[in-house]
Order: sequence, then structure tokens, then C-alpha cells
Amino acid sequence: MGNWESSKRRKFIKIGFYSVFLAGLVGVCVFAAQVQDEQPEQAAVMSARKPADVELEETQPLLLGEQEIEDPVESTMEIVNDKILSNVPVADYSYSFNKHISGARLVTREGDYGGYNDGTYPTENTEKTPLYTEGVEGEAIYLDGTYGLELCDMKPLSDSYTISFWMKAEELYNWSPFLIIGSNLLDANVSQNYIAFNQKTTEEGEVVVPIFNTINAVLQNSCEVRPVIEDKQCIDLNEWNYITICVDSSKPSEADPNKVEAYLYVNSELVGESEVSKMNFDETNMKAYVGISCFDKMFRACYDEIHIWNRLLDETQISAMYVAYLEQT
Repeated sequence: MGNWESSKRRKFIKIGFYSVFLAGLVGVCVFAAQVQDEQPEQAAVMSARKPADVELEETQPLLLGEQEIEDPVESTMEIVNDKILSNVPVADYSYSFNKHISGARLVTREGDYGGYNDGTYPTENTEKTPLYTEGVEGEAIYLDGTYGLELCDMKPLSDSYTISFWMKAEELYNWSPFLIIGSNLLDANVSQNYIAFNQKTTEEGEVVVPIFNTINAVLQNSCEVRPVIEDKQCIDLNEWNYITICVDSSKPSEADPNKVEAYLYVNSELVGESEVSKMNFDETNMKAYVGISCFDKMFRACYDEIHIWNRLLDETQISAMYVAYLEQT
């Protein structure tokens, strides 16, 4: 009796097990069929979503203002008004003054009297605010006659160099430099070395501007390049002028090996040519000032796009720069 009941129990357990197994198998088949039926629909949905996802990915950088954008590759050629000049190498020093004086600082002098000084290096003045006006490209710096600029981190120029800048002056004074670069500026007749652009009045009372001066106390020489074309000997006030000097060390003077040839341009036109001094700049005491010096009277003028190359540019390159600026003025 016990054996029969035990056998009966085992039979019921088997029947129950197979019932549960069959029920589970049926459930799995039904689920698989449902999944298979849904796959085309899901594929269609995914297919419909894919173009939208691609479009979102393509437009996202434009929509997110804080999206990080890689910095553009730095050009090895000059860029004027977003135009790359394929024949003009990038300058070693550039100052554009588009509502900032990056690379420069505002300076004044202590002990001025009547706008002049007995000889002191200009120092930074953080209490004054630089002034700006419409420039040749963007904004220009406006010097109101009470301050100037020091171009920072200036190193000795190479033997051949090119300097160009735009200037619009409201007034000018003899010997007051538009731009001066040099070393030991207060050590006259000993180690003073500098180059400068300024105005000069001749003994006959004729105003000549711009003049490019070189002073080399070590070699005991001074030279200048001035406009020689009669109707180009004086620039007009209150007008933008593009002034360029090119010094060519490959053309030394036959009479004096300490002098080389230089070319003066106004608005890309060659107006003067002469010999200038080779320089003996002192790297530990280099200074570069705009609209101010250690002595001379300051004046009101605007400056824009100062460029300095440690190489010689030719007339084609100078003209390319000038024309590129004019296209936007």
C-alpha cells in the first residue's frame, strides 16, 4: 500500500512537472513570436530616427554657443581684413589696437613741463584709460597728447628689417617721434642706439615729414632718409597715411661699411632712399615707444596696424599690404 501511494505521488509529480514545462515552452514561443513581429516596426522606427540623429549631430555645434571649437591653425602669412596675403610673411611684431592694447602698455612721464622732459623713461600709468577711434582695420588707438604707448617685449631688430604703420596726426612737432625703437636711450654719445620716425623743419623753413632717423653712438654716426619727391615731402594732417621703412643689410655703403641702404615709402610709393646706420642694440635695455620718447613733446595722433618684420620686404609685398587695407576703407 505504501509502495502504491509512493508510485502514485511520483506520477503526479511528473505530470505536474511536464505541465509546467509545457506551459513555459509555450510562453517562450509566444514571446519570441511577438518580438519577431515587433522587429520590423522597431527597424522602421530606428530607420526613421537615424536621419534626425545625423541632422542633430551636424547642427549641434552651431546651436551650442559654449561648444569648444579648436583654435585655427596659426597662419605663416599676413592676414588683412580676413584675407590671407600669400606673398607677405607674418610680422614678428603686430599691434592692431582693436579696442585693446594687447602687447603694449599705456605710459606717461614724470617731470614733464609744457609737454617736454629733460630725459626720463616713460613708465606705465594704470590710472589712465586708452582712447580708441575708427581705424583702417577695426579700431585704432588715439593718443591725446597726454600719454603714449610702450610696445612690450621688444628684442633687437635684425640687420635687415621692415617697419610699417598707419598714422593720422592732428598735430606734429619737430623731432617728436611717431615711433622710436632703441636701447640705452639716455646714454647719449656713448651707447645710445635708436631708430625713429619724426618731422623736421629745414633751415629754409620747409617742413619735411616723415623722416626716418638712425642714431648709433657706438659707431659715432647718424643718418636719415627723407622724402625727395617735391610734392611728397610732407603728409597732410588729419588723413591716414601708411608709412614704411625697409632697411637692406645686403647693400652696404661703399664709403662706410657701418651703413646700409634704406627705402622710405608713403602709401606704398617709394619717396626716399638713402644710407642709414647699422645698429648696435643692447638686448638688456631695449625700448619701443609710440607717440612718446624720453624728451620730446607729445602730440595728438591716431595709430593703427603697426607691423615689424625682422626681414626685408619688397615693393610688391608692401603694395599688397596697402591695397588689402584700402579694400576695406
